[in-house]
Amino acid sequence: MGEEVSQTIAPALEEVQRQFDAWRRAGRPGRRIPEELWNSATKLAREMGVNPVVEALHLDYMRLKRRVTGQVVSKPKALPAPKVPTFVELGVDTVFRSPECVVEFTGRNGPVRMQLAGPDPAALAALAEVLSRVEP
Repeated sequence: MGEEVSQTIAPALEEVQRQFDAWRRAGRPGRRIPEELWNSATKLAREMGVNPVVEALHLDYMRLKRRVTGQVVSKPKALPAPKVPTFVELGVDTVFRSPECVVEFTGRNGPVRMQLAGPDPAALAALAEVLSRVEP
């Protein structure tokens, strides 16, 4: 009852097992298994079944099963950062031709409306601050 029953391992599985063992010995724990090794394990699992390959190679059953059935989910790629203008030039003579100026635009949080009266540098500074604000 305490005896271990030795299993006969196919030569192809033995070779892949040696490759996995060499990869594991060569690096630190926690690394991702190279795609080349996953492909070899997946091919063997399609031929021999998932369970024998998982036991011989010490892999996660569900990960190998997903690869065999084609349900591998790739990690979502990071969305590119929104393009924010690095410089916006506002000519004072263009903005303040009349005593009153209304600036409307759609920002990240909805429409923005600014009403400026006269060539006031503080109002222009406020406009520049609003236009340059980067929100998370």
